[in-house]
Formats: sequence, C-alpha cells, structure tokens
Amino acid sequence: MKNEKLKLLRNFILLSIPLVILCILAYLLPMSYMTTEYVMWDEEFENSASPYIDAETIIIGDSRAKSSVLPALLHEDTYNIAIGGATPIEMYYATENYIEHNGAPENAIVIFAPYHFCDIDNWDQTLYFNFLSIDEIAEIYFKGIQTGDKVIARKGRIGEMLSYRLRLPSKYLAQMYESRFVGRKAENMAKFDSIREDMGYCEFGSAAGDDGETHEVYHEVFDSSAEVLYYYEKLLELLSDNKVNVFVAQPPINKASGDAIHQEFIDGYSGYLDYVKDKQDYYKMTMLTEIPVYPNDLFGDSIHVNRKGAEVYTGELREYLESVGFWD
Repeated sequence: MKNEKLKLLRNFILLSIPLVILCILAYLLPMSYMTTEYVMWDEEFENSASPYIDAETIIIGDSRAKSSVLPALLHEDTYNIAIGGATPIEMYYATENYIEHNGAPENAIVIFAPYHFCDIDNWDQTLYFNFLSIDEIAEIYFKGIQTGDKVIARKGRIGEMLSYRLRLPSKYLAQMYESRFVGRKAENMAKFDSIREDMGYCEFGSAAGDDGETHEVYHEVFDSSAEVLYYYEKLLELLSDNKVNVFVAQPPINKASGDAIHQEFIDGYSGYLDYVKDKQDYYKMTMLTEIPVYPNDLFGDSIHVNRKGAEVYTGELREYLESVGFWD
C-alpha cells in the first residue's frame, strides 16, 4: 500500500511539472505572447512606478481618452496614462498608484466614454492582464457584492480570479500556443516604444472614416452601474484630496452615432455629471457635459477617432483650456 501511494505521488509530481513550467512562462513572458492590447496596460503599470516624463498634466480615462488626446499637441509636460478597455474602476487604482510612486500632478484631464458608466465589458481582460494587485481585486469584488454587480461578483468569480492570478494553462495556454510562446515580442516592444514616443497616445482605429454606430446608441436610458459610479466619484475625490486641478471632458462621437443616440440617455448622463459636480466641494474642477459630434471621416472605427481626428480634438481642447486659464 505504501509503495502504491508513493507511486501515485511520484506520478502526480511528474504530471505537475509541465503545468508548473507553463505557469512560470505565462508569468515571466507576457510581452512575448500577449496581444498588443496588453502593451498599454504594461506601459501604464511601468509608468506608475517610474514615469517616462515628469508630467505636470496627466490624461486619465479609457480607450477614447487614449486615442483622442495627443499630449505633444496639448501642452508641455503632459502624459496620457489612459488605458484602452479600462473603466473608472481600473483607472482609480492606476491613478492612486501613479500618485503614490510619483507624487500628484498639477493637473488632470478626465475622459471616459459615457457607456463605460453602464457596461463593465472588459473585466475579464483586466483579470487576464493581472494589472491589479490581489488586495485591489478583493476590494473591487467585495464592493461588487455590495452593489450586486453581475459581472464582477457573478457566481464562480473567485475560482476564475485565482486561475488568472496563478496563470493557469486553462486561461493562458491557447494564446501562448497561438503566438508560439515568444512570437509577439518584437511587435509588442515596438508598440511599447511608439506609445512612449507619443507620450501615452495610442491610435485604435486607423481607417479614413467610419459611419458605424457607437456603444452609447444601444442604451435607451442611462442605465448606469453602481460599481462604476462609486469608483468614478472615488477617483475624483482622490484627485481633489491631492490638490489636483481637474477638467472633465467628453470624447467625441461620429455623426452617425450623434444622429442615433437616445436623448434620454444623454439627459441621464448629463444629469449624473451635474450631480457629481455639485456633490461636494472639490479642490478645483471644470466640467463639460456636452458630447462633441465630429464628421465620420475623423473616425478610425465606429468608436475611436483616427489620428487626424485626435489632432482636431486635441487642438479644440487646447484652445478651450487656454481660454479658461486651466494652466495658469
């Protein structure tokens, strides 16, 4: 009997070795096998610990912030720390970590797509990229239980979170195999360098125009997520507590979306932002609630402006901020 138990133990160890090796490789080589979407998260993770420049002004937000604002054309000493696919949940912790490691910037421009207040559509990606610490994920999860969030605190989430944290092959092997383990390293490193050169800007859509409809069109009303609203207000309070001058702007949508978006959604979104602005005495805050509508030819896809559109938006943003003395 003893020999049989030892044999079983030996076989278990032998079978476990390849799995452990795969977990280690998944942990050590993310830039070698991840898709290019990961690069933005990694760049921001590194920038939180050691910034590329000592930014006086930072851009905070999601992919529309990332692709709409060219720091080099906006103002000197500006860096875009927005992350594609992020909601105010991830960006609260990203900003907190940035301030903790580098000190607070003087100014922050906060830009989120309105639909990101309603849909937590990339949470599995956040877990997959392991951008957040265990403590941060736990805090978000338990808040999700309180708010009844069906994405963050759904049944079986704890097991999934552990699988991502341990880099189990069930989550990572398919992508590692697809990339031949190290096949994406050169592409990802080139993308990393290009983001750094553009001071955090990243183009998402590069078409010469797009007349597709954006996510906001599919919401008849502003059916917001309590979890997201909690973290959005927490983000603004964090900036206020650190004496950061804040400007809340809205990213542009194309004309096709502007023609189709429901007025009830616009009214609900604008009403929420007005509520947030009046909720407490922030250190310094300027807020625009109107969503700009740009011609379709300034969009690289249905959601994001192309680089030409980013130049137009950045120029208009710069002119407005100069007119209100934002940097004075």
